[in-house]
Amino acid sequence: MKKLFVIGIGGSVSKANIEVHDVQLVIADCIEKTYEILKEDWYGEHLHLDEYKALTGADGCAIQIKDYPQNTELNLFFLNRGGYLKETFGEQHEYGFFVAKTEEEAKEKAKKELLKNVTDSHVDGIFKVENSLKFADGMKLYIHLILDEKVYSLNPDWSGYKKLI
Repeated sequence: MKKLFVIGIGGSVSKANIEVHDVQLVIADCIEKTYEILKEDWYGEHLHLDEYKALTGADGCAIQIKDYPQNTELNLFFLNRGGYLKETFGEQHEYGFFVAKTEEEAKEKAKKELLKNVTDSHVDGIFKVENSLKFADGMKLYIHLILDEKVYSLNPDWSGYKKLI
């Protein structure tokens, strides 16, 4: 069964003093089937996995993977929110997935949920998930959002350090 994997990766890149991190979204049968596409798209060295989650739902909607598009006005957005803590050096980040008709609506939802205890909070990045999907087996698939009002967590299924390159 195909799953939507949210994958936190990191590695070293030219001219950076510390490793950089990114989030990738890949549809695959299992996490191991995402490794090749992650390696192909990485632009630096020492690529590693930091965490992953098979996303089953978000923001009151279950997520299903189908081979045809869904006819809906709703979109699944990924949002990276940044902000600062006075006692901590460096920008803090929190990620979330939000179901909304528009980017502005997703931003408003995120403002209420992410990084509530920081100063100068801001959106570091937002995108429609469908525009950033990668497919482990090359077959284009589609996310279907099914309203169910459940609360879904972004807690990782696994976290640690797994070297890929």
